[in-house]
Amino acid sequence: MNKKLKESLKITFFFLLAVLFVVWFVSGLSAKELQEIKSSFVSANYFWFILAVVVNSFSHYIRALRWRLLIKPLGYNIGRANTFFAVMSCYLTNLAIPRLGEIVRSTMISTKYKIPFDKTFGTVIIERAIDTFLFGLIFLLALLLEYDLFQNYLFNNLNFPQPNLSFVVICLACLLAVVLLFFACKKKIQNNSIYLKIKGFIIGIWQGMRTILSLEKPLLFIAYSLFIWFLWIFGTWVLFKAMTETFNLDMLTALTITVFGSIGTMMTPGGIGIYPSIFAKVMEVYSVKKTISYALGWLSWLVSQVGPVLLGPWGFVIFARKKKE
Repeated sequence: MNKKLKESLKITFFFLLAVLFVVWFVSGLSAKELQEIKSSFVSANYFWFILAVVVNSFSHYIRALRWRLLIKPLGYNIGRANTFFAVMSCYLTNLAIPRLGEIVRSTMISTKYKIPFDKTFGTVIIERAIDTFLFGLIFLLALLLEYDLFQNYLFNNLNFPQPNLSFVVICLACLLAVVLLFFACKKKIQNNSIYLKIKGFIIGIWQGMRTILSLEKPLLFIAYSLFIWFLWIFGTWVLFKAMTETFNLDMLTALTITVFGSIGTMMTPGGIGIYPSIFAKVMEVYSVKKTISYALGWLSWLVSQVGPVLLGPWGFVIFARKKKE
């Protein structure tokens, strides 16, 4: 199978998956509920929607500033505007072909500033490793802060059995058996390709975290990383104001929904299809009406795409002109 065909099949798969999630969610709605979703879109206050777009786009600018900090130790001081437009072009590209955007933004900067591509791309890998680490921490934080709420929802709606002492003991025994099995078959497992990939991924994250220590301003880098997440969460909270039914939801709710929604963006290009579904399902935990949740989920997805769609093309134009000159 040639490379182009393989890439085309991959893109087709992702978009079919997105369509599948849309169909799956909509098929469970009645005609009345579909009409309520349309009404929710019409009655939404779009001032808050626009403000959420501004907040989301600002988070991309902070990401660009953070990327500059990673590139600076390589001996290059790249411009803020160029970095920002490269990042926006990256997000736009990822809408069409997942992960290609990382190559595009690395190529833009390496071409403009005569930096070896492998060095700029290496900084992107480090950046993604740190993002993954932070996502894991914030995901666990959301679960801990809202543990009782999610526990009650799962037990009441999915008939999960209440945990007891014997259940905990069985889980610990299974975990111990896995650990013992690992050490018993250590030599065979160490040569397994899946094990090597997982090990390499974990080592990559650790090395990425250690790289922060060699930065000129490591604390600023950490501050940028946390501020990006704050802006995403704040943007979700701002969007809550767009509808009367969600106007009074707090920042903790925004934190939980933003974290779970991020899972959708990892599964399909830009989270299309699945992001609004996950968004709506999580909002149901907070007793928000299903139709309102789904409408707001699509508005939230649109918030994340407006900035790249409007500003991403300018990145291609700017870098194409500079290259020509």
